[in-house]
Parts: sequence; C-alpha cells; structure tokens
Amino acid sequence: MPEVPRILIIGGGVAGYPAAIRASRMGAEVTLIERDAIGGTCLNWGCIPTKALLQSASVVRTMKSAETFGIRCHGYDVDFGAVMKRKDSVVSRLTRGVSALLKAGKINVVQGTATFVDSKTVQVNETGVKIRADAILIATGSKPGSIPVEGIDGPDVMDSKQALSLTSLPASVVVIGGGVIGVEFAQFLAAMGTRVTILEMMPGLVPGVDREVASLLEKRTIMSGIDVVTGASVKGIARMGAHNVVTYTVGDKTATASAEKILLTVGRRPDFSPIDVDRVGVRHENGAIVVDEHMQTNIPGIYAAGDVVGGIMLAHLASAEGECAVKNILGTRDAMSYRAVPSCIYTSPEVASVGLTEEKAGQSHDIRVGRFPFRANGKAVVLNDLEGMVKIISDGTSGEVLGVHIIGPHATDLIAEAVLGMRKQMTAGDFAHTIHPHPTLSEAIMEAAMTLTGGAIHVP
Repeated sequence: MPEVPRILIIGGGVAGYPAAIRASRMGAEVTLIERDAIGGTCLNWGCIPTKALLQSASVVRTMKSAETFGIRCHGYDVDFGAVMKRKDSVVSRLTRGVSALLKAGKINVVQGTATFVDSKTVQVNETGVKIRADAILIATGSKPGSIPVEGIDGPDVMDSKQALSLTSLPASVVVIGGGVIGVEFAQFLAAMGTRVTILEMMPGLVPGVDREVASLLEKRTIMSGIDVVTGASVKGIARMGAHNVVTYTVGDKTATASAEKILLTVGRRPDFSPIDVDRVGVRHENGAIVVDEHMQTNIPGIYAAGDVVGGIMLAHLASAEGECAVKNILGTRDAMSYRAVPSCIYTSPEVASVGLTEEKAGQSHDIRVGRFPFRANGKAVVLNDLEGMVKIISDGTSGEVLGVHIIGPHATDLIAEAVLGMRKQMTAGDFAHTIHPHPTLSEAIMEAAMTLTGGAIHVP
C-alpha cells in the first residue's frame, strides 16, 4: 500500500458509508460511489422508515389503552398523509446527517452506477469516468425477493419499498410472507385501520426465530385482528373487479384471500449484477459474493461486505463487516466473528435474540433453559406491558450462555446486554450475579439467569 492508500467503495448503504468514514479516519483517500440515495436501503427504504411507521402504530395502541392510566381519550383520527410525511422527515434528517459526516471526512462521493474495468479500476456508467484505486470494497446490498407465480407483477402488487411510498391507506392488504418484514408491515397497517391477511408458507410466522418466542408473537399478531394463514403456498394472483384475489393451498385444500393491495415480503437477495464482477473473476455462489473471514474475495485487493455476501442480512452486521474490510485493507488484521449477532423485530410485542435457539442448541449441547416472565417484573407492571419473557439457554456443563431470546417491552434495547455477555463468553451465573438497577426491565434478564443458578426471586 502507498503512503496514502486509495480506497474505492461501491455502495453508500450501511455497509459502505461506515466503511468509508472509518477508512478516512485511518488515513486513506476514499471515493464512495452510490447509484441511488446515500444510506442505502436501511436509511431510505428499510430499517429507519419502517420503524418510524411502527412508532405511529405504537401511539395508536397507547391511545387505545390510555384509560388504564387514568387518561380518557375521546377518539382519534389517523392522518395517513401526516404519518407518511413524518416518516419522510425522519429519513431526510438522518440521510442529511450521513452526508454531512462524509463531507467532514473529505470523502469523494460520486453519484452513479459503477462497473468493473479491471481489478483496480471501475467506470461510472453515467459519465464514463474511470476511477482507479489500491483496493475496492463491494457493498451494493440486496433487493427484494420474488416468487414465480402468475400475477406477481400486477399493478397492485407492492414490495416493501413501494409500500413505503403509498399516498393513501388501502382498505385491505394481503401480505405474502410472514417473516420479519411482513409481520412489521402487517402490524403497522392494521394499527392504521387496514384489514390485513398474512400468508406464510412455513408452519409459523417469523421462521428461524426460537419456536417458543415465534409462537407467542404469532398469537399476539392474531389477537391484534390480523388474519394469519400458515403453511400457505401461493399459486397465483388475479384482478377481479375492485380487488385482487390470491389463490393459495394449505395441504390439499385450495383457498383464496382478496384485498385492495398485495404486499410481497418474501425476503431479500444479494444484488451485485450492475457491477459485472465476472469481468474480474470475483467468485460468487448461490447468488452471493464469497469472502473469507477478513471480508476479502478470491481476488486480492477486492473485498465485499453487507447483504451482498449473503448470510445474515442485518444492517448492524453489514456495518461491522464493512469496517472489518477496511481495517484489513489498511493493515490492521481483523476477522469477523458471527457468534454474537443480535436480531430484532420491532413488532408488538418486540422480539430480540442473540445466539442459538433452543432447538439449535439442543442439537449439539446438553442445555438448560431459564425463563422469566415480564408479568413478574415491576417495571413491566408500571408500563402495563406484561406479555412476554426473557429466555436464556446455557450449556448444562459449563454454564456458558448459548442464546438469549426476549419477547416483550423494549426487547430490542434489552438485547444489547446479552450480546455483550455472549461476546465475553459469560455464564448464566455472570448474568445472575450482576447487580441490575431497580425497577427496570433489565432485571428480567438477571432473573432469567437466576432460574439457572439457584432460583429467581420474583417467581416461585
């Protein structure tokens, strides 16, 4: 590497822009090419806007339960246009902040689509300008998945990005796909007053989540008024009058669901087709770029990070991978660890987890499982948010914590303690014997651990 190395980053999302800032602070000359909006999917069409919408849904739920706290609300009106406007303002504020950080770091931001010329050079297609660098990081992210059924390209079929651009609230929506994105959107729309049906191909909602926790979330989703059909295989979509009809099968039975709009949320897949990695021989398998533990591809000097490498597609992991890549480019040897990667679902109730599920841990370990219900937690009682629990899975011999799963109030904030603990290979005893402030929701983590080390205080 020269004294001032030149790093080129393709993609300004949550893998690319943190990597650019880190590389600049480490002394590199950085160019960042983004074909769309700085911040990528997460800031513009994913994490941030969806959470802004879910916050509006939370306000509706609070108003509905206000009398519990001695406050009488005499009805409310949903101004869908104002809800969407607030979402846009949140996104705009954060993207402006990121742009300001890039400017402060003297990072050269180029608007356009990059294509490889050779292993050290890319061309910006819109201008024809060629940019050469000592190392290149591919961080082009992912795009919504689809399913090969008739009618899937109909005018009333939306992906998650298109749903965020709705200008009016649909009276009814069928959500195809009951994963994280599908359930979050379903809960938001239902809170706004839309009639919602979820069709999920797997036996339960949010596949991959600890089964006990997923079952509780599914129960609460149904209780909120959302129709949930699991084991449903979609066969086609047809326009009939003013509605769209989705035909699906459950086992050997055929059924239909109709709605004004259809929302397709069947996952995401890596997106690197515009940059022509085959020209320089970058290896990819099963639709994802292959990297080593240092985030380097098979071509020296070319790295990749974020959704484009497949695996766990989460914004915070993408950022960690991007920073890992530039550290290695600039001579600081670093390796990615996927042992303690948190996952969050911003539904009601919230769900968060880290490590192995009970099912997975039981396949390779002699395990012990501790649980503590939020109904026995003082702060949860104060909040009148009693549903859910903290669940800790530990190794039966060493006591090391293998997984933590939380469903309930502020689960997505609480999980950080468990992530740090697992990163430091803490035991259930370490969690149990750490003094937690009172009254707080975090005490539920301590008491769940106590059930594995002599018994919790606030349950029999």
